[in-house]
Amino acid sequence: MNHLFTRSSGILMHITSLPGPWDTGDLGNEAFRFIDKLHDARQSLWQILPLTIPDSNGSPYASISAFACNPMLINPERLVQENLLSESVYHQILATDKSLTEKKRHVFKETYFQTRNQESTFSAFHKFIDKNSYWLIDYARFCILKTIYHSNTWTEFPEEYKWRHPEALKKLDAEYDETIQQLMFEQYLFNRQWFQLKEYAHARHIQIVGDIPIFISHNSVDVWSHPDLFKLDETGKPYVISGVPPDFFSRTGQLWGNPHYRWDRLKETNYAWWIHRIEHILEYVDYIRLDHFRGFESVWEIDVHATTAEKGRWVPSAGHEFFQYLRDHLGILPIVAEDLGVITDAVRKLRDDFEFPGMKILQFAFDSDDNPFLPENYTTELCVVYTGTHDNNTTLGWFRHDASPDEKKRCLDRLHCDPQDVPWNMIRYGMESIAVWMITPLQDILELDETARMNFPGTTKGNWRWRTDLNAFDNDRIQRLKDLTEKTNRI
Repeated sequence: MNHLFTRSSGILMHITSLPGPWDTGDLGNEAFRFIDKLHDARQSLWQILPLTIPDSNGSPYASISAFACNPMLINPERLVQENLLSESVYHQILATDKSLTEKKRHVFKETYFQTRNQESTFSAFHKFIDKNSYWLIDYARFCILKTIYHSNTWTEFPEEYKWRHPEALKKLDAEYDETIQQLMFEQYLFNRQWFQLKEYAHARHIQIVGDIPIFISHNSVDVWSHPDLFKLDETGKPYVISGVPPDFFSRTGQLWGNPHYRWDRLKETNYAWWIHRIEHILEYVDYIRLDHFRGFESVWEIDVHATTAEKGRWVPSAGHEFFQYLRDHLGILPIVAEDLGVITDAVRKLRDDFEFPGMKILQFAFDSDDNPFLPENYTTELCVVYTGTHDNNTTLGWFRHDASPDEKKRCLDRLHCDPQDVPWNMIRYGMESIAVWMITPLQDILELDETARMNFPGTTKGNWRWRTDLNAFDNDRIQRLKDLTEKTNRI
C-alpha cells in the first residue's frame, strides 16, 4: 500500500466557512482555534476546498488563476498584530462606509505602502516574486486588463493584449507598475499568513488535504498565457467544452464549460504547466484531492454550442504516461483520486497502478446490499470514506429528504439507531471500516440539516456560503469524536 497513507481521520471544512466579522471566513484566530479543536479531538487531517480565487458565484472550482490564492482569505487583524499596518489606519478603514470587500482591499493597499520601508518584509516579498514569477506577474497583468477593459473574457481584450504582444505587455508593466506590485503583494500576504497557519497545524500533528480542480476556467490567466495548451479556435475561444453525462446529480448531465487540454501539446512541453501546478499546491498542502480523476483517463467532450451535457463523446486524455512522468520527477504523489461518477475499468486501473486512494461516499451506499460504497464491501484499505462531500447534502438532510424508503431501511438496519441519530452513527460506521482515512464534513459532526449544505452541483445560486459557529463544536462533541477515533485506531 502507498506508504504516504496511514490509518487516520479528519474533518472537511473550507476556510470560507469559518466564523468571523468579515463576509467570508479567513486565516484569522478562528482558523487557529479550529486547529486546536481538531487536535483536541485527536484528528490528523483538515480537508479544505481549493484556495484559489472564486468566481462571481463563489465557486473556488472556477477561478481566474490555477496558482493565485484568494486574497479575501487574508485576515486584516493579523496584519495589525504583526505591525504591518498601524492600528489607527486600520480603524479608520473600518469606519468608512465601504463594503467589507472594499475595506479589505483598502487594508491590503495601506499595508503595502506602510511596509515599503520595512526592509525584512520587502526583502521577503521580492524573494516571493522571484520564486513565483512564472505565474505571478501574468496574474497581475490579467487582473489589470480585466479591470481596464471591463471584459468578461480575455478574448475581448484588444488584439495586442489578447495575443500578448511583447511591446504591449512592456508598456502595461511600465504604466501600471504600482498596481502590479500591489496585486503581487496581496499574494505575498496570503502566502505569509498561510504558512504560519500550516506550521501551527503541523505542530499539532494536523496535515492539510488540499484540492485541485482538473479543469481551468477559459476566463483565466492560465488559458490567456498558455492558449496553445488548450483546444481553442483561431479566435481563442473553445470549440469543445467540459462536463459529464447524466448521472446521480443531474438527469441532463453537468455542463461545466471549461476548455479541454491539448495533452499532445502538454507532452511536448514535458508537462511543465502541470508540474508547476502540482509543485505549487504541494507547498501549501500535504495531500491533494484530485478532482474529477476520471478525466485523467478520458474526458467528456461537448460541442461548445450545446445547451446540456447529454450529447458528447469520451476522448482519451492524460493516462498512465502523464502520471508516470509526474512520479519520475516528483516521487510518489500524495494524491487522493476523486473517482466518483462514471468509472470504468480503465479508470480503476489508472488509480490502482499509481496507488491513489479512491473515495467512498456513505450517502451513496444504501441502494443495494452489494453496493461498493458499503464498508463491508470494501476490497482494499487504500480508500477514503466520507459520510458526504461538499457536493452532497448533509447526512441529516440526506436521510430526511433525499434517501428513498428502501435506502432508509438499509441504513437503519446497518447503523442500528433511531432516525435522529443517523449522523453520528454514520460517522461511526465509516470510522470502523477498513478505509485508510475517514473524513467527515463538519456539518455532520454538528448534526446539521440541509440548510447547512455547501454546494448543489449543477446550480449556481446560494452555494458556497455556509458559515459555522465553532462554539457548536463543543467539548462534548470533541470528546465523542476523540473516543471514537481512539476506539477505531485512527490516532
